[in-house]
Amino acid sequence: MTSPSFESLKRFFETSPAARKATKPLARGARVNIALDSGPAHFTMEGGAPEVREAAAAAPDFTLTMPDGAVQRITALRSDDVGEFGIEFFKLVLEHDPGLKVRVKIDASTSQLLGHGYLGVLAVGGLKVSWWLLKNGVKNPKAAIDRLRHGL
Repeated sequence: MTSPSFESLKRFFETSPAARKATKPLARGARVNIALDSGPAHFTMEGGAPEVREAAAAAPDFTLTMPDGAVQRITALRSDDVGEFGIEFFKLVLEHDPGLKVRVKIDASTSQLLGHGYLGVLAVGGLKVSWWLLKNGVKNPKAAIDRLRHGL
């Protein structure tokens, strides 16, 4: 699939210090399908490090629909601050422009999400992400999962 969005996400997750830090709490079983404009891909921790592969994965924890504009916005951030990436991601989830809006479909149970370490990813984002979520009406991590499950 070698589309620019696929290549950008692959490079970002596999080489960015912020992505490495953010994904550190994830279990090897963590899988996220990514629906790109150019076709399906998925993120996995199967090998113990973040990796983006072509095609959809079986039994993903959740599915992200990411238009090219959203991929560009995330991968163009030049920061090692995980919190900045977290806020940018949630801004894209709330975005109204279909060329930028990230859609999240949670496929796994809340207990599976917690078991795969996603709460740890929110924690790595720190107070910066927590304050942003609070300001936008999300009171705690379980509320964040519930809001994402129902379209934030």
